[in-house]
Amino acid sequence: MMRSEALKVSSFSEDLRIYTMPPSQGVGIDAEGATARLAAMRRLLTGAGQKISGVQNVAAQNDTIEGQLAEKRAAFKRVAASVGMYLDPDWRTRLFAKLDSLMDPEEWDDDFALPSEQSFSTFLRMIIYLHPTKRPGLGLSAKGHFLASWSRLDDRIVIESLANDDVRWVLSRAVGDMRESGAGKTKIYRIPDVIHPYEPDHLFRDGDKLLI
Repeated sequence: MMRSEALKVSSFSEDLRIYTMPPSQGVGIDAEGATARLAAMRRLLTGAGQKISGVQNVAAQNDTIEGQLAEKRAAFKRVAASVGMYLDPDWRTRLFAKLDSLMDPEEWDDDFALPSEQSFSTFLRMIIYLHPTKRPGLGLSAKGHFLASWSRLDDRIVIESLANDDVRWVLSRAVGDMRESGAGKTKIYRIPDVIHPYEPDHLFRDGDKLLI
């Protein structure tokens, strides 16, 4: 896998089947979404979902890149395990495998910063909050931030997880013969509102299974 791209996003699998929810729990805003949004906020503000918001970046102690990446992989898996009640076991297993792949020392680009614990916390809290029905592709930016991408046909959104629940997003979609695009920076709990004008629900939904 090439590591030199600033935005390298690779899908877990083209044909993975994802977990679904009732339509009222999708990422977009609809008349029945208020209850789901309140439930999502409770997941962020209480229990394990709230605790991981305090995760801090930790300097690697090992002298070698192999050891440093091993430390990071272990740290991320501990954080993910702490919110395991919100993640389907199969998806969590695949997430752990993806972390191993992204931080494989034999594939690592030395120009990349080590992945950030705070970015990973934001990524997990975003998944817990948005409750998507489709697994994202997962990648890393050159700055060590986790990238999540969803796509369908010619439509796509990429969300970069920063520290403290901040995210950057870039979205593009086909509208007839035209393309529309948008980008911005916001908090995870504002994502549904800021991307709503682009009618993004189809990017986040797979009608068969639930992600969490």
